[in-house]
Amino acid sequence: MGIIGDEFAKGITELIKNEGKQTNEIFGMLFPYAGIKQKAIDLYLNEIEKSNLPLDTKVFMVLNTKKEFKRIKNQKAIAEKAISIAREGTDFSEKSGINGDWFNRFMDSAGLVSSEEMQLIWSKILAGEFEHPGSTPPNMIRILSEITPELAKAFRIICSMSVKFIPLKENGDAEEPIEMILVPFDQNSDIFQKKGLGFDTINELETLGVLKFDSIAGYVSKGFYSSKALIQVDGRLRLIEQHPEGVIPCGNVILTAVGNSLKSITDKLLIDNYYEMVDLFMNKHGVRFAKEHDYIIEEGDEVLVIRRS
Repeated sequence: MGIIGDEFAKGITELIKNEGKQTNEIFGMLFPYAGIKQKAIDLYLNEIEKSNLPLDTKVFMVLNTKKEFKRIKNQKAIAEKAISIAREGTDFSEKSGINGDWFNRFMDSAGLVSSEEMQLIWSKILAGEFEHPGSTPPNMIRILSEITPELAKAFRIICSMSVKFIPLKENGDAEEPIEMILVPFDQNSDIFQKKGLGFDTINELETLGVLKFDSIAGYVSKGFYSSKALIQVDGRLRLIEQHPEGVIPCGNVILTAVGNSLKSITDKLLIDNYYEMVDLFMNKHGVRFAKEHDYIIEEGDEVLVIRRS
């Protein structure tokens, strides 16, 4: 049977066969990534040690096995995390509709991810793709493969810089809130630098493909034709009584399709001085706030209610 003998082949085949009976229905396409155990690797190494191979060949095979096992461990960690966080009833079988080529490329790349923080990101993307096959942007695997833990941390800070805009009708009633990223870089660059979000870092994120960055003029959200609107920043509600016609400034960063997909799985952080940073940015871009107003906000589990006191 080959250089490590028939007994090894029989042992591995029987082991995977037995584990498969118990796990295949649960893990589906994620078996054997989430099903294979340390026992299989130990059996393989034991067969190498017992073989009559030359010493240098044994050393090479052991080192190569340990390298391969590290890859398998990374895949296993990501697969098992995906199973644990996926929505109840998620189909992990081939019947799920997930693209097989995409899945194979994803798992091949996942084998190189050893950081627990990055493994969690990969597992969330994998779980989301099984929940909604075809929903992951095509370039996600490349971006996940290139993003470093440091850039992932910087991106998380950016995703945490969000506000809610609430357009007001002519009679003063509030319309549906619009949540959006607002990164107030151009008036707060020194503070951003201290937070690990300097010009170069944000440019790297733009090169990676998760966002677009305009450090001077910034971006605007169109469609605000009412003369007044509300903005919620860090839980505080302010009344905008003057803004550029038809638009509201919305910071120096906008997310790409991949960026928005990553944002949906990113937990928010509390950003120190964010309220003050937004205030400086808005004033610079022609937004004026009322000194006082009678709107109050009530947040439920799933809805945001704005009313007047």
